[in-house]
Amino acid sequence: MSELYIKQELLKTLPQIDALILDIDGVILDVSQSFREVISQTTQLYATSKLSVSGEETLLPVEEIDLFKMAGGFNSDWDLANAAVALIVAKQAQSGARDAATLSAQAPDWSEYTREIKRRGGGLMEAEMTILAMLDSNQRREFSFNWNQKLVTQLFQEMYGGVAACKTLYGFEPQHLQVEGYYQREKVLLDAALLPSKLPVGILTGRTKNEARLAMKFAGLRNRILEPNWITEDDGVRKPDGQTLMLLQEKMGFKNALYIGDTWDDWQTVVNYRQIKGSQRAKVSGCICLAEGKSDEHRRTFLEAGTEIITPDINSLLSYLGHVWKPTN
Repeated sequence: MSELYIKQELLKTLPQIDALILDIDGVILDVSQSFREVISQTTQLYATSKLSVSGEETLLPVEEIDLFKMAGGFNSDWDLANAAVALIVAKQAQSGARDAATLSAQAPDWSEYTREIKRRGGGLMEAEMTILAMLDSNQRREFSFNWNQKLVTQLFQEMYGGVAACKTLYGFEPQHLQVEGYYQREKVLLDAALLPSKLPVGILTGRTKNEARLAMKFAGLRNRILEPNWITEDDGVRKPDGQTLMLLQEKMGFKNALYIGDTWDDWQTVVNYRQIKGSQRAKVSGCICLAEGKSDEHRRTFLEAGTEIITPDINSLLSYLGHVWKPTN
């Protein structure tokens, strides 16, 4: 596991930060068995139920999902699931294959696909443009007919929320699945006792507000990180848009904050914030958590991008902060 890395110039300013901003997934909660598994299972379920694909081959292994996260523009796991399904639909439109092994072996693979998405700028729209560039006119018509984004998102939501929480989270009862919600598989990463007691803490997440409430309750943080200090999907602006941090600065009034995330979009949010007119009134530094499973290549990528802090987990950084942070009042 990698060691805590802190850029030299931050060693002096880190003790004076006046706000801590946290992502939820990969920072507060381990979602490798929830959201990431749901992306994989939604892709598989859509292929079998909508495209009549058979076979035991896993179309999107969980470990491949990080390729989308590093491509950028996939802070929304609903978008990521739709981009994954889009490739399977496109491959079938090209070849007519209906078995999972054949579709998995068919080019492009996930690495090639996400590399092209990243080259185009990242996100679901560029994923669709990548797909359309692969297809002829007849294949495009078949693709458009078989790629149902609304259904992909609904399957995702039903799987994540399950019978117990789908209505609470998304406002509807499950129609296609009667399962135990995958949210119950999440594990708490953050040791709340390590949060400096006088340091204001905010949340910047791609979750909806209802999903964030569920997460905060599960992590035991509802009374520590209050809703007025949250920016969620419901606020109408998404990472990596720097306006997310601008809105949070307006809510919290910080002058020197540290944002802790775990994906490329999290770092790009900090970069994009710095380019917004008026952002000079408040400094935001960026920290990336490299959870287990993240390679040395991930670390190098973030180092080369100028990320100020890289930590193996949230608690390693919080332990360091506990020794150096000095309250201003």
